Amino acid sequence: MKKAIWATYYHYASTDAKPQHENCPSGEGSWCEWQKAAASNKLNNFKHSYSALPTDVLQGIKPIYEDLSKDALLERCIGGFTQNNNESLNQLIWKIAPKVESGSAIIVEFASSVAACVFNEGCEAYLTFLEEMRISTGPSCHGWALLTDDIRMNRADERAAETAKNDRIRRRLDQKDALDILDESSILYGPGIDDSI
Repeated sequence: MKKAIWATYYHYASTDAKPQHENCPSGEGSWCEWQKAAASNKLNNFKHSYSALPTDVLQGIKPIYEDLSKDALLERCIGGFTQNNNESLNQLIWKIAPKVESGSAIIVEFASSVAACVFNEGCEAYLTFLEEMRISTGPSCHGWALLTDDIRMNRADERAAETAKNDRIRRRLDQKDALDILDESSILYGPGIDDSI
């Protein structure tokens, strides 16, 4: 995974004088033109079709690549997990302003601001908005906000429990193994598949 992360960095840092495509996938099917040329023995005539990124830009983005390739971060990807939807900022934004309904940039910006507040502060952020708009809230609103935040925190604690993590990793790996077996089998899907029956 580290090699794949650094591939784009060094790919766009490459020049004809100093190619840096060691991390790019090799072979004629590669997305990297240099690797395609290497696979077909045409490196003698190869010229990069793009200019390398300026040194200042490369220095500016290198810390981001270093963060993305840290072992602690990559270890969390081993089980093939996706980010929890309930804790995802994007999920909160689209809950407020659904993608299927057309909206202006102002609406999406507003939804992003509200979602960031709720993501960081919990449901009590809604009460703060209401207070700023001079809309009075009663004890039931405060009770709802506290209860909703408690439920969210309890779910997060349960998910963070080590046994729950291990169970999720095991289940995910079992699912991936089952999918790999299906991919390797000779089951075909497509039009006319039942014509031979």
